[in-house]
This record gives sequence, structure tokens and C-alpha cells, in this order.
Amino acid sequence: MRLAETQTAEFHREGYLVVEEVFGPEDLQPVRHEITRAIDRNAAQLVEAGELSRTYAEEPFDTRLTRITAETDKVYWSLASGKLHGTGIFKLLTNPKLLDLVETLVGPEIIASSAYRLRPKVPGFAHGVVPWHQDSGYFEPYCDKALIVTVWIPLVDATPERGCLSVMPRVHGSDVYRHHRHESGKYLAIAEDAFPNGEVVVTPVPLGGALLLSNRTPHCSGDNVTDVIRWSMDLRYQSADLPTNHHAPSGWANDDLPPDAPIACYPPEADFLVRSRQRPHDVVRRWRDFRDLRVNHQRMPVSRRWGE
Repeated sequence: MRLAETQTAEFHREGYLVVEEVFGPEDLQPVRHEITRAIDRNAAQLVEAGELSRTYAEEPFDTRLTRITAETDKVYWSLASGKLHGTGIFKLLTNPKLLDLVETLVGPEIIASSAYRLRPKVPGFAHGVVPWHQDSGYFEPYCDKALIVTVWIPLVDATPERGCLSVMPRVHGSDVYRHHRHESGKYLAIAEDAFPNGEVVVTPVPLGGALLLSNRTPHCSGDNVTDVIRWSMDLRYQSADLPTNHHAPSGWANDDLPPDAPIACYPPEADFLVRSRQRPHDVVRRWRDFRDLRVNHQRMPVSRRWGE
């Protein structure tokens, strides 16, 4: 599924785009299975250790982690962010339907950033509330003016009541606003005295759809006030012309970058090539290779651009 010209124009004008009916159940079910297996494994360990009363295996996917988290947050933290790197995650990151969308925006040589995140927004759990920020606030300043596309994918219907994202359109042409460490200690947030004066748009996304974001589009998410966990993933893609720590088997490296370019737009985690016409043999096609990247990558710090 490729974006129409009108959709591409809307994305570049607004800084975001909601696309419905991208994925079918066959695309998302492997991720749900991977999450369920991880919950099974970690819950069983905690029951054996006496830290959880039962595994809550009778609960459906939409509510099970809520019941567990009421007793302990250890299962939550074993899943959240980029901790899982199984076959389901890899299949979604490399899904051809998804890469067709991304190619419309960044071109045919596509790098996937391993800075993907799993977001279980558990009702009543404070960590699920994410403050206003731009994804570029986390990246190297060198990449601020480039396009790094975030693809936000819900694994359930993402409604306003469940804490879907809100965005600030048409301000992504500006510089990256000054960020500071949020009071939660878990996130960066746009500093109050640097906050843009822009319109706020709530962006519900139905199951099977996706929200595309520019790396400079301010966005946030609020409370989940329902009984259903707002499961979602956010994945990031960039052109291979940008700095990347992808280690190609052929020895290819982006030699056109200036000497002051960073090793990657987000050095802490491993990039990998997911689509290429010029270097098809360097594309990461096997889950085991992806897993090895995640496990063996030597983390490099991001520049201390916000003085922290």
C-alpha cells in the first residue's frame, strides 16, 4: 500500500497522517502472540517466586496485564519499550505493506531504527502518560532537518478515551524546541518556556491503521480511562543517506557524510537495512540476524544537547 499524492502532500503539510486499513489480522497477530508468550513466561516466574498470586491466563489480551500490574509492575517493565525482539516484532518491522508506505516518504533505501517501542498503556498506570515532545529531541542534532518517520501502530482500537496520541500540526517546519527531563524521569518534554503556540489535534487510529509522524511534529498521549489496555508500537525509519550504524556484510558505508556527522541519528540502538535496490544483499532478512543486532550492539550515547 503506497501513499497517494494527496496523502503525501498532507503528510508534508501537516506533519502527520492517519492511514486506515493498512494491516490485516495476519500482520498484527504475530506481535500479539509474542507479547502473550512473554507475559506467560514472566508471570509464571513471578508466581513461582511468590511475587504474583496467579498468571491471570484466563484474562484476554486487552485486560490481562492490567490485572497483573495491580499486583506487580515487573511484567510491565519486562515488556515495555524495546525489550522484546522476537519473530513477531521483526515481521512487523519488515512488513512489506508498512515499507511501501515508508518508501513514499523516505525513498527506496530504507533503514529501520532499532529505537522501536512497545507501549502498553495500562489503565491507571502513570507511566503510560507521555508529555509533549518531538522525537528529534531524543536524536542527534545533526539529523534535525532530515526526515525520520515514526509509524505508530495500535494493536487495539486507539480511541481518545484509551489515550490515543494528540499532535500539533504544521509546526514541524520549525527547529527542534528545547527539551528537558520530565518530572517522571522517564521522558523528555518540551520546556514550558519553549512550548509552541499551535493547534492540538486528537488522532484516534482504528485497529489495522497507522499514524505517520515527522520527527519534528510535537505529540503526546494522555490517560487511559477505560478498562482496555491501549497496546501500541512505534517504529522509526529513515533514508540510508543519513548517518546509520548499520554494519553491511558487503562493507558498505555511507562515505558521503561530512566528518562531523554522528555514527547514527540514534546511536544507543542498532540500525538495520530493511529495503534496498542498490544493496539487496545487505538487507536484514532473517530474524536471528535482527536478534543478534539487538543483543550484541554496543550502545553509544547521544550528544548531551539539553545539558543533561
